[in-house]
Amino acid sequence: MCKVLSLCLVLLSFSLSACFFASQDPDYAGPRLRPASLDEYYAKGNSYISFREEIFDQEEDFAIKRIYLQTNIGPIVIDYFKRPEESKELILVFPVLGGRNVFENYFAAYFAEHGFDAAVVHRDSDFKNPDNIDRIETLFRNNVIKDRIALDFFENVYKKDQFASFGISRGAINVAMTAGVDARLKYNVLAMGGSDLVKLFSDSKERGIQKFKRRVMAKKNFSETDFYDYLKANIKTDPKFVASYIDANNTLMFLSVFDQSVPIKYGLRLRKAIGRPDTIFLMSGHYSSLAFTQFVKLVPPQSPICLFPFDYVETEAVAFYRRSFARGDGSVKEAIVRVLGLPSRLMYGVISLFK
Repeated sequence: MCKVLSLCLVLLSFSLSACFFASQDPDYAGPRLRPASLDEYYAKGNSYISFREEIFDQEEDFAIKRIYLQTNIGPIVIDYFKRPEESKELILVFPVLGGRNVFENYFAAYFAEHGFDAAVVHRDSDFKNPDNIDRIETLFRNNVIKDRIALDFFENVYKKDQFASFGISRGAINVAMTAGVDARLKYNVLAMGGSDLVKLFSDSKERGIQKFKRRVMAKKNFSETDFYDYLKANIKTDPKFVASYIDANNTLMFLSVFDQSVPIKYGLRLRKAIGRPDTIFLMSGHYSSLAFTQFVKLVPPQSPICLFPFDYVETEAVAFYRRSFARGDGSVKEAIVRVLGLPSRLMYGVISLFK
């Protein structure tokens, strides 16, 4: 009877708001302490050697500076969305993939327009090349090290000392890894991420992952079992090893209920590893989750129905950053979003009584 009632309440909540809010685990005791070996494995060496900057673009509310860092593990390129007023805060927006960063730039610009400095650390696409399969752990590890060096740069040059993150899909997976390694990345928003990469690869319906698998199998003369055994033996930079060092008190997650690219069970594993932080479940798939953003104005979602005709994910993220950085009251739109989410919060509270 209790399970039936709980299911009915969940379905009612979904029907009212197209999303369901799960509050942080009230029994959460805090993150695990990072061992010294973690810092050693992701050591930054001498950090960056030199840097140069140039104005890449100028918008009404912010300038975009392109920053070039020279380091011992290769060059790092950063786009810095800088507002005119000085602040100690910075939001790192983690790329989904290497390339033009259209998606990431949209969110970085959105955060800058709403009062926060933001930055995107560029990624290359080396990990997608099957010729680099023997270097896959080095590539994953170096991405974390480059993020840490970028944090050094903003501390030293722009005197930042309060850092947050935002990542979607692979960007959220990267957030989980870097924030798990480096405590400076304190306030984190992860959307459609997951943990346990080898098993995630095996279950994902993402065409890019399946194509990569086929090309590696052909190159290395691997069977499918050989492919996954190789990844399992070599990948050490995985959220499942470091996510428990992230503080759930300072985390917000979004998960898509019908996700086939990052199946929700892997998102739930990541949520459990972090400590079951506040989580918003979207009634969408991986790509149709864009219907909950205003990015759909730039790229139409796969689903023709926009569930929220405004920037829902962005507004929830900004409200989270405002609370985290003690910025005070938010906008009227943030208040409306909180009202929309009230039914699911109430439902979750009722469901919790039956646990």
